Amino acid sequence: MKTMSAILAVTILIGSGAMARAGVVIDEQVTTTRGSAPPTVQKVQELVQGHQKKFIRNDGSDGVIMIDLDKKVAIVTDPAKKMYFERPLPPEGSTSGQQLDVDFKTTGKSSKILSYECREYEGKAKTAMAEFSAHGCFSTSAPGAAEYSAFNQAAKGMAPHMPDGIPLTLVSTTKIRSDVKIPGLTDEQMARLQQMNQPQVAKRLVTKIATANLPASTFSVPAGYTRGSLPTPGSGTVPASPATRPQSPE
Repeated sequence: MKTMSAILAVTILIGSGAMARAGVVIDEQVTTTRGSAPPTVQKVQELVQGHQKKFIRNDGSDGVIMIDLDKKVAIVTDPAKKMYFERPLPPEGSTSGQQLDVDFKTTGKSSKILSYECREYEGKAKTAMAEFSAHGCFSTSAPGAAEYSAFNQAAKGMAPHMPDGIPLTLVSTTKIRSDVKIPGLTDEQMARLQQMNQPQVAKRLVTKIATANLPASTFSVPAGYTRGSLPTPGSGTVPASPATRPQSPE
């Protein structure tokens, strides 16, 4: 996912009138399928406060992704190797033709999930390589919705466009475009590639939402981790964020 359309949250005045900024903690389950392959299921916790966001995958065993909009950087951790990797936001070398800008439109329908009202939206997008579609239900009344939307507003140009509110459910499908041309491949090779191509479907469901004042250490690299170098283009795959939203700048 991020190019995000959202409301600008107003800092809440509390008690004696001091300014405070609360964070939001969202527990979710993400089920990903491709073709006839068995689905993979991840437990993901998403934490947002101010201009920072953090994804914890499977209680941290599959790593953590942190995004800092002020520093324009994304950090991916590898707990098995006790290493972390940094990459700029937006990614170096990206072009407007490669960035995902989802055109979400309301369906006019609404639902209730976890007792919170939400409005349904559908969206589509294309990049030079892939086609993307999504259907989700976004709540502006759930706890932390204003803070979540404020982050999305600040992430314009670094992440896909999203409606206001927290997506309580989001189903997204990604597939290689039928008209894509990969340099070096013949038409016959491209035809075989298209035959093997199976859409990837990611289903996200929020299971719990809570607000909290998160300490600064929440968005820090764990002690004892060393910085690694990202693979150069074509040499390997950079760890990706969960396909929970067209939300995660990659």
